[in-house]
Amino acid sequence: MDIEETPDKGPGATIVSAFMTNINYRADRNYDKYFSLAKQLLAVPINKVIFLDKSIMAYFKDYVNEYTTLVAFDKRENYLYDHIHEMDNFELHTQNSGKDTIEYMFTMAYKTEFVRKAMSMNNYNTTQFIWMDIGIKHMMDHLSHTEFSEKVMRLKHLEYPNNVRIPAIWNPDHNFQIDMYKDICWCFAGSLFGGNVRSLTEFADLTKEECLRIVEENKSLMWEINVWKLVYDMDRWRFLYYPCTHDISILDSY
Repeated sequence: MDIEETPDKGPGATIVSAFMTNINYRADRNYDKYFSLAKQLLAVPINKVIFLDKSIMAYFKDYVNEYTTLVAFDKRENYLYDHIHEMDNFELHTQNSGKDTIEYMFTMAYKTEFVRKAMSMNNYNTTQFIWMDIGIKHMMDHLSHTEFSEKVMRLKHLEYPNNVRIPAIWNPDHNFQIDMYKDICWCFAGSLFGGNVRSLTEFADLTKEECLRIVEENKSLMWEINVWKLVYDMDRWRFLYYPCTHDISILDSY
């Protein structure tokens, strides 16, 4: 059965994603590659809200349909840009400084806020929302588009009424001997998380509070997955994590 031709019409969950331009540089993944990956997600017939930099809306206009809402977004609407002048201590231990810029950290930290915005819109009348990185297909290039669609479509039937469901690469219940403010912490994969409105709203609240604390105290910011580890340590029962690696297990084990 071709999923694209005979999609399930039920409301299911809403997928949320975003893509902002001119926040960093990646030699391994240029805009053409990102656009190709993004279009593979956009083609899946599942309800989704995608926030796009205003400058690239035209590239995706043909993908607007009953399942896909595109929302123009100016990156400076991100609350963290109000604090960019305070970031005089930004320094991360990274092998890719062109990618891991302060604007990239701002955008990654804003994932929970994009979900909050989509929940506020709720134009598909769903109770479950799932953040999915727009280029997630890069971790499963071996899949055909039909296979990828089937795996994404499966998520719409899953409900987590009391928790944030999130993939974990390292065990989040361990304390690792790293600098949480400078070294990347792979307790959470970062590419996916989901759940119900109440839990995701609390997750967004705690993430924002923690980001603002870090900015105030450290004059810096790090990867969103590090922030989430700090949030997890505050309120463990809200997170229902599952083991994965950077591959298809991120979708299959959700």
